Amino acid sequence: MISVQNHQQPLSGNKQKQNYSRNTILAAAVTILLSVSSCTPKVGVLRSPDVYGGAVGSDKGKEEKKDDKKAEDAKKADKAGNSIALLLPFQLNQVAVNSLNEEDVKRSALALDFYQGFQLGMNEASKKAGEFSLKVMDSQDNEMRNVTLAASKDVEEASLIVGPIYPKEIRSFGKSHTNKNVLQVNPLAAAMPTEFNQSNLVSITPPIRIHMRAIATDIAAKYKAGDVVVVFDARDNDHRQFISGIDEELKKINPAIRIAHVASISQLGESLPDLETSFVVCGTTEKNQLRSLVTALDAKVRDGFAIKLYGHPLWDRFDFSPYSNFYRMDPTISAESHLKVWSSEVQNFQRNYKTQFKVDPSDYAYKGYDAGRYFTTILNKYGTAYADKLQNETYNGIFSNYQFRYNPQWGYVNEGVSIKTYRNGSFQ
Repeated sequence: MISVQNHQQPLSGNKQKQNYSRNTILAAAVTILLSVSSCTPKVGVLRSPDVYGGAVGSDKGKEEKKDDKKAEDAKKADKAGNSIALLLPFQLNQVAVNSLNEEDVKRSALALDFYQGFQLGMNEASKKAGEFSLKVMDSQDNEMRNVTLAASKDVEEASLIVGPIYPKEIRSFGKSHTNKNVLQVNPLAAAMPTEFNQSNLVSITPPIRIHMRAIATDIAAKYKAGDVVVVFDARDNDHRQFISGIDEELKKINPAIRIAHVASISQLGESLPDLETSFVVCGTTEKNQLRSLVTALDAKVRDGFAIKLYGHPLWDRFDFSPYSNFYRMDPTISAESHLKVWSSEVQNFQRNYKTQFKVDPSDYAYKGYDAGRYFTTILNKYGTAYADKLQNETYNGIFSNYQFRYNPQWGYVNEGVSIKTYRNGSFQ
């Protein structure tokens, strides 16, 4: 699960180390920032120079003769069907190009990575699809800025809007953009869609409730008569959010499932059956609580207890190597990413990305690439009628799976999560 409420950091699913030299990062960032800002056609609107089909933002309709109005209107309508507005927090308003420093790069890193990945994905999907127009805009991580962008011509003419990415930006933009027939993609924020209640919102990052359902489904599939599901109720918010509704979800799948809630290590030990399997579930990401839980279970496994441990998606960031019996608990988590760094498709992307941008891709770049490929393909296939087809068009990308379900109150929610188990020192 990727949360964009903090600045960029190593994320679940990406095992590659970000070992760039400071000078390499700065050189690449300067090049990219200049390339997207030097051709600015109007305040706050960036121009992507490398999308197939020619310079984006060009208006061929102006070249048509006045007496050929029907042809001009047809061409504009066709172009509108291939127009994407990309709103990201580059925060170029805080950058002095002549004195670009490392802090400027860090501030823009998330937006740059996603933009670069999106551009490559869009280019790949549009190679055989004709001209696609990409309007890149700096949302500046500012609510009022997003109100202004929502009323801009480039947004009004777009058939798809990708961004903004921070929850406060999503709210301000969504309230100000009145055309709910055009979908607004939330590409990174992991917030629950019910926080926004926008019928045209497309949430790419599966919310935590989808992860809970995936875990409940996996438990129910392995559960046998006599087993027990033991929920270790930790005290942190991550656990409470993760575990909310799991009892109802399990009972909905199998009413016979036995569920016990415990709040201490001593209660946990008393709840484990001697012979049957214990499915221990906990969503804590607080290191001391997690250490206590795993230490207690490690001892129980050593004594011969059958335990299957289920945890929060962010457990992928913890080091469990000190626990010799951890792998014997068959530790399982859900994840939005299924990145396979050894696959030829991922390696090709990494090679192309580094060739063009001189740095290795981050998780944000992978997510941008998948989004660019998917939505460009959908637009090419269905034109402006793509929204009605989203639920039927599943996608298996290099980082993400897309499987959208629609709710008229909060829009399209991606339910494409993967199940990972702990093998050879990591969740796979």
